Formats: sequence, structure tokens, C-alpha cells
Amino acid sequence: MPLNTFSTRRSLFSYSKVQAFIGPLIRNRAFQLKRPRVLAASCLDVGCGGNHHPGFVHLDYLWHPGVDVCWDIGNGLPFADRTFKGVFSQHCLEHFSLPAALAMLREIRRVLAPEGTVRIVVPDGELYLRAYFSQLSGSAEPRFPYQDADVFEGIRTPILSVNRIFYVDRDSPFGHRTIYDFELLASLMRLAGFSGVRKQTFLQGRDPRLLVDSPGRQIESLYVEGVAS
Repeated sequence: MPLNTFSTRRSLFSYSKVQAFIGPLIRNRAFQLKRPRVLAASCLDVGCGGNHHPGFVHLDYLWHPGVDVCWDIGNGLPFADRTFKGVFSQHCLEHFSLPAALAMLREIRRVLAPEGTVRIVVPDGELYLRAYFSQLSGSAEPRFPYQDADVFEGIRTPILSVNRIFYVDRDSPFGHRTIYDFELLASLMRLAGFSGVRKQTFLQGRDPRLLVDSPGRQIESLYVEGVAS
């Protein structure tokens, strides 16, 4: 059924135009913070998108069913200090400039309880650059994630994949602004006040509650954790 076709068998809230209407009405409104689910959750997902996990508060700028708190995190996180035992954020940080990303990490540090864990998942810039230099030298491996789609007017060169990850949707309000390798992200997290910063892998980490990584993102992701001391 086409998405723009109305059906009584579909939830009204499943329509993108309805979601786009509701989002601005409730965004940054404090009433969302009083919901029982929000008050009871021990973990926070910042920039949850369509991912929903038991025991989490799901926060996103765009509203859709499953988002508990529709919020512009450029304004900070709307929670008290030391509220959560864990914070997860997947493919969100790259959509912010470096100063804004640092501010976001400091806000995550603020709302984490002592010894709480943050798990940050972003596109892995090192992975893309290693593939670029390898293919530039004539090797077919390693391949870029989603490489077969990186074609323009029949042209296929390694730099197209690099452009895609660094500049995808750059002109959009939701486009990529900063791409990370481990050294940059770890340095930023330490500057934000986290200790014990270390690289992890897909579904491996310090707190089992935060191992909610999306399988579809594994191919291109960097996983980094830190501890609120």
C-alpha cells in the first residue's frame, strides 16, 4: 500500500505527515518527562530513531510512536543530574559539529550516575580511509560499506565512498557534520569527563543493558564506551 494512501487499518500515527505535525507541537515540552515510563527507566537512548528497547527512555528530535521524549538536544538534555545508569547513542553524534558534540557528551556525563556507562556508536572514519588508501593502491579489499551504491553517472572511484560518509546529506539539517576515528572520539569523551574510555565491538561492552546495537549498522560502526567517575 502506498505510504500516502489512507487506510482505516493503519494507525493514524504511522503516517509521516501526522508525525511531522505532532513533533513541533510537543518538542521540548516538559509534560513528556512526567510519563511513568520515563520516570521508571534506568537507561537513556539519545537519538533513538526507530530503535526501541525495554528499560530505556527513547529521545529523538523527530517524533514517531515509541519516542518517549521529543527533544532538541542542542538545548541540552532535560533530565536531572545522575538520573541514568547507562546512556546509549547510535549514529547520532556525527550529525553535530565538534563543539556541539562536546556539549552533548558533557550533558550525557551530567545525567549519568557515578560508575554509569555511556556507549557511543558512530560511523568509523578510519575504516573508510583505510579502504580508500588500499583501493587507491590497486587492491580490491577491504571494500567500503555499501560500496556498490557509491556510483555517480556510471563513475565509480574510492573517493565517492569517502565523500558519502563525510558529507552525506550535508545540506540537510540532519546531515553529517563530523566523522570520527577512535582517537578523536576518545579524546572528546575524556575532555567531557569520562574515564576508562575504550574501544568495544558489536554487542560487546561493559554494561549488558547497553548492548542494543543495530545489526544493520555493524558493517560501518565504531563502538566506544566511557565511565562516569
